[in-house]
Amino acid sequence: MADAVTVDVKSAWLSKINWAQAIGVVASIAAVFGLDVPASTQVEIVAGIQAIVAVVTWALKTFGTTTVTPSSAAKV
Repeated sequence: MADAVTVDVKSAWLSKINWAQAIGVVASIAAVFGLDVPASTQVEIVAGIQAIVAVVTWALKTFGTTTVTPSSAAKV
């Protein structure tokens, strides 16, 4: 039997991880459709954006998450 744990719960709208991912998508779309640069440069920019978003998401999930969303808590 698992031990019971009490955790803080917050809305998914307040999730730092969700916002990091959303900002990454918006930045990538803006880089593709908003910049007048060669396609190879756009690929490099989007790859850089996605690499940064991946590292930020990893860091937030590993070191910055102290709450769970209600849907996550319901699965436990």
